[in-house]
Amino acid sequence: MKKLIKLSVLVIAITIFSPQSALKAQAFKNGDMVGNLGVGFGWYGYGYGVSSLPAFSLSLEKGIKDLTNIGPLSIGGIVGIKHASYAWTSSYDWSWNDIIIAARGAIHYDLFKVSKLDTYAGVALGVRIESESYYTYNLAGDAVKATSSFTHGLFALYVGGRYYFSDKFGAFGELGYGLGYLTLGLSYKF
Repeated sequence: MKKLIKLSVLVIAITIFSPQSALKAQAFKNGDMVGNLGVGFGWYGYGYGVSSLPAFSLSLEKGIKDLTNIGPLSIGGIVGIKHASYAWTSSYDWSWNDIIIAARGAIHYDLFKVSKLDTYAGVALGVRIESESYYTYNLAGDAVKATSSFTHGLFALYVGGRYYFSDKFGAFGELGYGLGYLTLGLSYKF
C-alpha cells in the first residue's frame, strides 16, 4: 500500500514539475464530461474461505480549467460498492459491504503523445461506509443476527489512462486505493 501511494505521488510530481512545455491532453479537453463504469480488483485479505465479489464503481468527471503547461483539470465524483461473505459449516455466516462516496479531482496530461489516449493522476476525498452482518446459532439451533456499521474518511491517490475507440466510447484503467487497487472498465464522453 505504501509503495502504491509513493508511486502515485511520484507520477503526480513528475507530471506537475516536468520541464515539457504546453502539455495538452488530446483526448480530454476543458469542458469534456466523461462517465466511467468500473470493476475493481485487489483488496486486503478477508481470510481463508471468504467469497468476495469484485468492486463495482460509477464515476463522473468534467474538465473545468486548462492548467498552463500541464493540461486540463477535472473534478467529479465516484460511488462504489464491494461485497464479501463467509460461511463456516452450519454454525456461522458473515457478510460485509464497503461503500464509498467521494469527490475526485484529476490533472490530465499527454504523457505518451497518443491522440486517443487520456492519461491522468488525481486525488479522491470522501467517506467509506462499512457494514457487516452475521448470524450465529445458539445451542438450541436458533439463528441470532447481529449487525454493525462504521463510517471512515477516505483519502485516495490514483493514476489512470483512458483509450477512446471512437469519439464517445473508450476503456479505462486506474491504479490506486479505493475499493480495489486496479479498476478496469468502460468510459463514455458526453
